[in-house]
Amino acid sequence: MNTKIFNGIAAATTLAGVIATAGTASAASLTQTATFTASTGSFQVTDFDQNFSIQQFSPSLGKLQKVTVDFFGEIQGDGKFENRSSRSATVDVILGGRLSLDQAELTPRPLLELKPTTVKRYNVARYDGTTDYAGASGRTFTGLSTSGSGSTTFTDLASLKVFTGKGDVDFLFSAIANSQVVGSGNISSEINTLARGSVTVTYEYKERVPEPSVVIGMGLFAGLGMLSNRKKQLLKSAKS
Repeated sequence: MNTKIFNGIAAATTLAGVIATAGTASAASLTQTATFTASTGSFQVTDFDQNFSIQQFSPSLGKLQKVTVDFFGEIQGDGKFENRSSRSATVDVILGGRLSLDQAELTPRPLLELKPTTVKRYNVARYDGTTDYAGASGRTFTGLSTSGSGSTTFTDLASLKVFTGKGDVDFLFSAIANSQVVGSGNISSEINTLARGSVTVTYEYKERVPEPSVVIGMGLFAGLGMLSNRKKQLLKSAKS
């Protein structure tokens, strides 16, 4: 008989516990991504600044706890050179630039900065007499590329406030080239630097469900009622 009573108590406690759990917070996340490129959807010739916006976190979803900003940037280069020296030369094509992400209300300034760089080395002969950026003394190159990424996280109240609301958070993406061709003292060269990038903002928050105090009370009352009925049945069985 005691075992059955204990089972009844456990059932009532479990019921109340399930109902009470309905009022706790649950973790959730929301991600938004913006891509900044040329109007063609590919690389854009540097130097340039581009404004873009990310939608703010709506307070109706819950309480914002953390914001992570991931920044990715890529640089691409095309160009040509001709060694006009009377000697052979080693020529380095240095493709690079400074890509930055900024937001007027957040620190540091800029928010994130990338400096992707790559070097392509060529060995060419002395000037062959024709400035055609080909042959033994010249080269034409396309599709050189380099990339970088960075991330920052905000948990302080002032920064979270910037990301919270019903509007947008405005960012500025800047791309400045510092590519160059380095070789002999007599060289003709041309290089075009292009860039593109993207930013991903992840909101981590807690969803809140209204505390069901009335429902909890009803659950406890129902559980006790179940226990009382169970006792009566056991006593009746014992008498018979």
